[in-house]
Amino acid sequence: MGYQESWLYVQPQVCFSNLIRAYEKTARTDYYRTMGAEPMSVVILKRPFGEVPKGVKLLWECGDRCFHTPVGVFNGNLKSPAKLCFIPVEQVLDPDDYRLKGIDLNSRAPSENAYMKRYSVKDYAEKIRNDRER
Repeated sequence: MGYQESWLYVQPQVCFSNLIRAYEKTARTDYYRTMGAEPMSVVILKRPFGEVPKGVKLLWECGDRCFHTPVGVFNGNLKSPAKLCFIPVEQVLDPDDYRLKGIDLNSRAPSENAYMKRYSVKDYAEKIRNDRER
């Protein structure tokens, strides 16, 4: 048990939209109010971070350590054969890491620096939905 922040990395990346749809379906059930590790941000890397290449989209999730699994995050709503990798954030970044400068993890407004672009997961899901409707 205990608090954990993780990056959820999906391969192939074309399956990232499946994560967003599973998030939306799970959020509609109020699951995140009581259980799980909630996706809070979508991060698009502008530079590689260790083994994770630039251009990758990640879900940044926060919550109880034992819920950092596909079922714990999406309550069984993720239906995808894609490979998922949970990367504890502390393996990639320090809390005061210079690569986080200018990134506001608590805002709904997007933020960006030379290393990454960050969206709130709610706004990113809305952006994807609007793009699909066009």
